[in-house]
Amino acid sequence: MKHDNGSSGKKNAKPIEEKEESGLFWADQLAGKISKRDKYRYSDKKFEKPKEFVVRTAASLSGVLHIGRLSDTIRNASVHRALLDAGQKSKLIWVSDDLDPLRKIPKGVPAEFDKYLGSPVSMIPDYEGCHESYAKHHLEEYLKVIREFVFEDMEIFSMKDEYSKGNFRPFIKKLIEKADAIREIQNRQRTNPLRKDWMPWSPLCEGCGKIITAKATSVDEKTGVVSYICKDYLFETTIAKGCGHRGENDPLKDTGKLAYKSEWAAQWARWKVSCEGAGKEYQVPNSAFWINAEICEKVLDFPSPETFFYEHLTIEGVKMSASLGNVVYPRQWLEVASPQLLRFFYNKRLMTERSFSWKELPMLYDEYDKAAAVYFDKAVVENEKERSHIKRLYEISNSGGKNKIDVPLNLGFGHAAMVSQVFDKEEDVISSLEKTSHYSKDQHRQVMDRIRLARAWIKTYAPEEVKYVLQHEVSAETKSKLSEPQIKALKTLAEKLKSKKWGEKELYNECYTIAKDAGLQPPEFFKAAYTVLLNKERGPKLAPFLIALGDKALRVLEKV
Repeated sequence: MKHDNGSSGKKNAKPIEEKEESGLFWADQLAGKISKRDKYRYSDKKFEKPKEFVVRTAASLSGVLHIGRLSDTIRNASVHRALLDAGQKSKLIWVSDDLDPLRKIPKGVPAEFDKYLGSPVSMIPDYEGCHESYAKHHLEEYLKVIREFVFEDMEIFSMKDEYSKGNFRPFIKKLIEKADAIREIQNRQRTNPLRKDWMPWSPLCEGCGKIITAKATSVDEKTGVVSYICKDYLFETTIAKGCGHRGENDPLKDTGKLAYKSEWAAQWARWKVSCEGAGKEYQVPNSAFWINAEICEKVLDFPSPETFFYEHLTIEGVKMSASLGNVVYPRQWLEVASPQLLRFFYNKRLMTERSFSWKELPMLYDEYDKAAAVYFDKAVVENEKERSHIKRLYEISNSGGKNKIDVPLNLGFGHAAMVSQVFDKEEDVISSLEKTSHYSKDQHRQVMDRIRLARAWIKTYAPEEVKYVLQHEVSAETKSKLSEPQIKALKTLAEKLKSKKWGEKELYNECYTIAKDAGLQPPEFFKAAYTVLLNKERGPKLAPFLIALGDKALRVLEKV
């Protein structure tokens, strides 16, 4: 349901800024605000602290399921975890907005489904024919994935079921009765006032089965029955065609749904929500979040929830779009990275723009590994607040109360990617990692998992500059690229490698000595080594690479 961008209001509205206490993890800070709060936002009215706090997250099922869609749930789950860790009772609920209209046709859905634009996604047939509806098809896929990334228990609700069971009738009745008050709240933030006959109810058209096109025109004050006409509705890029049908709809008996800038408020009151996060576009005072917050308190007499705002995810600085082909699906993420890594990625500072690039995945792994080292006191951070913040970020990105927190690996993703390209057999991988002190028998499964993920990344997403093919021969063409001093230096390197077992730092220093003795600048020496070993001018750090390769490197260098 979260698709409002606040654009219908005043253009110069200033953002509402949330101050973050230095050193205190954002979810813990928010948990403190939630547990201490006892007053309404729009009045001095007090309320009793609930026996159990409720954190709500939701998703519309009309679009493409990508990793950006997971961000809201992952972050709200972090608030729920922070409340639990603070000794509070908390419940995490996930709501399927499956009565929302289909707004556009996603990639992979037949073009002829445009006839369903404006219809509730739960009342559209499954385009693959494997589920009872379009919504159920996407819901099953979504829940299968979200449970991989959210370690906390979630209670699942469907808005279609909620309306069918009558759970929203008390709120529908009150909101329609107080339509004047809702219009007044909205009009204060609008350049074009709502019509006097506007009401917060969208009937389901009996003629065509669409829910966004049926416009309420009047309400019978005695019976509460709404009269409507089905007219075209313009979305951002598509049009839901109305059928022209005129009919009547009883909001307390017939199918329909509340208008967005009322329904969100009703959801908070229905589930007694204490917290729900939202995207940065909701931060401005005229957005749907704050309008619903005011409706929630002034019309439904329930305290609006605490919130937090977050930046959305882009792919290399560009918004994810199926039409652009830059969508990252959760299953793609799990092929090359753990759920914990995505949680870590999203749990960092909320209002810092998140731009993801497949080629930068090793850097995200490195950051995660550094945080792991800080958490287990294997790395020193002098600033106490920064150290505390890093520890909490790592902890909350790992633990759901049931999951064991990952012990740091002494195997960077970059090194794993290099080894995965050179050795196929597990025993050879282990032998190589033992030589470079990157292997621990106690962490065998985690080590091999990282090798597997790195191998998948290399195969599908890695840039060409980090893809390596070890050469087995030194061709005449390759040798012709080398100067006499370079050939001399590589021969010396082969002799040195054969003479003893080297440590990484010791071999690193020896490479500089060999280059100097041959009259070469270090870059000239390294270029020669990579040319012979990889047929490239650049490669991974040479000393650990040589140690990892062992006899494989020696056999090639001896052929220079």
